[in-house]
Amino acid sequence: MPPHALIATALAHLNAGDLDAAAAVCGGLRQLRPDDPAVAQLEATIDLRAGRPEQALTAIRRGLAARPLHVPSLVLAARAALAAGMADQAVPPLREAVARAPDQAEPAFLLCRTLLELGDPSLSAMLDLTAARHKSHAREWQQLGLLLQRAQRPAAALAAFTRAASADPTLAAAWFGRGLLLREAQQTTEARTALERATALDPTASAAWFALGLTCQDLGDERAAATAFGAALRERADFAEAAVNLGIAYQRLGDMPAAMAAYRSAIQIRPDTLGRIAQAVTAASTGMLWLNPADFRRALGV
Repeated sequence: MPPHALIATALAHLNAGDLDAAAAVCGGLRQLRPDDPAVAQLEATIDLRAGRPEQALTAIRRGLAARPLHVPSLVLAARAALAAGMADQAVPPLREAVARAPDQAEPAFLLCRTLLELGDPSLSAMLDLTAARHKSHAREWQQLGLLLQRAQRPAAALAAFTRAASADPTLAAAWFGRGLLLREAQQTTEARTALERATALDPTASAAWFALGLTCQDLGDERAAATAFGAALRERADFAEAAVNLGIAYQRLGDMPAAMAAYRSAIQIRPDTLGRIAQAVTAASTGMLWLNPADFRRALGV
């Protein structure tokens, strides 16, 4: 069988998930064409998918020796280095790939993620360059936003979520991310708008409903807060925090029977909410006072 047919056979096995068969064919290819960079690329791909990143890195470096500016091989080398826990070694091939293929989003976003992992100060410049070149990649911006948020980079994360929402206005997760970060930045009105958009796009998102409820409470809109907390409970029946806050919202609205019902639900879900409920019940001007703690517990069904 000619080499090109063997490569096609190996790729078919690889795409079918039969890594052992793909590796067997690739081994024969390497004997026939030990210096072929395409064979090295195939070998590296198989090794990486099989969980052998160090071997993948060795193979793809062999291929890059023959064609050092081949962008798919550069990206593969970076992915192998990252999988092997050598993020610093992923940066040079990714920078080369970005320079060689400025229209390709994959190396750009992968470089941003790698620089973030390394705490590299050039990240900001790379984010700006990626934003200028790849505005339309909503999912990639959303994923990058999550990583930036987890890395405690709120300003950059907010920018990433905003780019994701701009690229795909129907992406609920991007609006949710924007809402959370805007709320943290005390831009409460803007946060409410973003969270309302998130819940409209995905009415099943209990966490977004809960965040919207908290934001409405921050703005003094207890009626809207109660609606949001009720929706959070509707979508997640065991959401104790939403039940407590629903009770607080009803209490502030002067509806103590509804508040007590919500508090009972919270305690049924998670008994350790009793302490917070006890504080809430007596704190507000619309609250109630029990002189006997046993009577209070009975009222809550504890």
